[in-house]
Amino acid sequence: LDDHVMRDDDDQSKAATPPAAADDAAAATPDPTTAADGDDLAQAIAMSMTDDATTDPPDFAALDLPADFTGDYQLFALVTHKGRSADGGHYVAFVRQDGDKWLVFDDDLVSDSSTEFVVNNLKGGGDEHMAYLAFYRATSKATAAAAAAA
Repeated sequence: LDDHVMRDDDDQSKAATPPAAADDAAAATPDPTTAADGDDLAQAIAMSMTDDATTDPPDFAALDLPADFTGDYQLFALVTHKGRSADGGHYVAFVRQDGDKWLVFDDDLVSDSSTEFVVNNLKGGGDEHMAYLAFYRATSKATAAAAAAA
């Protein structure tokens, strides 16, 4: 086993890469910032590597978003898992109604709930509900104003 251990005094440990070989290795590594015009991936990489703070934000109007789009989202439904392991347990759906009202779909039983319950009691642990899937919808300026007024 000792025969396979490199020591500081071994001739091989003192060998250095010749400067010409190092230059060849650097030249063989492609530079993503000098991509051909048709190479989208290389262009995207080059853009992500720039520190240019003057880059203009995307033109959201070109994305066919509604004029009153705010970029805000509202949680409107959750699927929870209740149980101690992924091999067993039970799934329940919570769906927001108007304002603070939620409906709970537990198999064939539908019951009422509240935002307070959803926010404070779906964190999991032991046999408690844990939020598993969250569903959001984009809100408009009118929706945001109505929610603020409620």
